[in-house]
Amino acid sequence: MREELADGTLVTEVRRLIETGATERLRWIRANTQAAMAATGQDAVTISALTGVAVGTVKGFLGNTDTSIKNVLMIAVALGHTVADLERPPKEFAKQLASRHAPSGEQTLHD
Repeated sequence: MREELADGTLVTEVRRLIETGATERLRWIRANTQAAMAATGQDAVTISALTGVAVGTVKGFLGNTDTSIKNVLMIAVALGHTVADLERPPKEFAKQLASRHAPSGEQTLHD
């Protein structure tokens, strides 16, 4: 480990691992945001109107353009979620969405 630390490869490897983990979670957030939008019948224009985030920014985020964490938070909140909700594997999020939108006999805004 001393050799790796001395020649800088340890730091490089740790950075690579951090970036890989962050990239994977960002993919989850994007996929889950799209799933939440579909489940609630929302589109980029509606999200833009609710948040004040430009339509192009919403569409760009969904299409792999980076945006600020504040924009991501506002999109999540507009969809009734937290970033923590969205930051999970899509299969797990799909289960959460299904349980959230399952008929319960109570009227909702969607009814």
